[in-house]
Amino acid sequence: MASQEREDGALITITPDYVEESFGILTDDELYLDCILVKPVNLQDEALKALRVWVPKYPLTKSSVITCARQEVKSYGPDSKIAHLVFDLRSTGDSDGMMGDDNFQLDLAAVADWADERFGKINFGFLGFPSIDGGKVNVWPLRAGSVVESYYYYAANPEPTAPSVLYLSSYGKFSRQDEATCIALADAGYDVYGLDPYRYLLHASLKERLTPDHLRGDIEELAQMLRGRPIIISEPLSAGLALMWASLTPQVRGVIAIGRAQSGLAPKHIFNNDNPYSYLLTRHIIRIAPRPVVLVHLEGHANGGKKKNVAALFQASQPPHRLERVAKITPQFLMEMIEWVAANEE
Repeated sequence: MASQEREDGALITITPDYVEESFGILTDDELYLDCILVKPVNLQDEALKALRVWVPKYPLTKSSVITCARQEVKSYGPDSKIAHLVFDLRSTGDSDGMMGDDNFQLDLAAVADWADERFGKINFGFLGFPSIDGGKVNVWPLRAGSVVESYYYYAANPEPTAPSVLYLSSYGKFSRQDEATCIALADAGYDVYGLDPYRYLLHASLKERLTPDHLRGDIEELAQMLRGRPIIISEPLSAGLALMWASLTPQVRGVIAIGRAQSGLAPKHIFNNDNPYSYLLTRHIIRIAPRPVVLVHLEGHANGGKKKNVAALFQASQPPHRLERVAKITPQFLMEMIEWVAANEE
């Protein structure tokens, strides 16, 4: 590992897997945001095709997502054209600002302006958003070196028998719509724990690729931190993780799995797929019974799942199970599915 300082003050750190540049970005209200750009070793600025920006959830700092950026860049290889940026929001970590200043949109605008000035017209996007509405941000340790970042939405007028809900967004994309869904479920009386499962998976696979035994240990540890055994709702791509978790431990009460599932277990830098049957869902899903499973084909969605694949999973599962085909996932639909799962537990 070698470090050097550029003329513009950025500190460059070079490892065999990636290059890190540490520098500051100035916002319109003249605050410096502490940033780290992680990029492949052989990538020059003019060749960059895409920049992904990992946004921490306030009050977290960039240390909560730097592992994600490094893992992703390492997985692409030294000749990739994709880089990742992490940064501290104002008033957190090494960035300027005073506690109570939550003008985070100025931070996002400054990062976007910096990217446009340095790289021009590239594929640019934020992974996540900084604020949380009416909830609490947690980072919980799992096994050594592994953490899970979760967003807890308090139940309004909770029923004593209402199940907890563990809500998994699509990989890397816990969006404002996901938060709105979590809030709606909380308003209906459920304790809701939202998370971007991709952040968890990148942390969890830091030392070695994940086996089903790793997943079992992680969900059993995670379940102990929730208010009761959860029902899992999983959006496209995370559906495979939810079904694996449920198949590996009785700590999961039931699953509502939406859209593509098997492909979410395919990333080779995360999952140990040396044995092709290790994550074959048609072999695992049978073990969820007698706990309920809802499989949802999301029609007209790129990751909504192919009809034949969802049908094959349904055929491999055991009662109580349910197959749904919908064009849109709404909180009302999810509440109906939660009620069905709760009513069909043995």
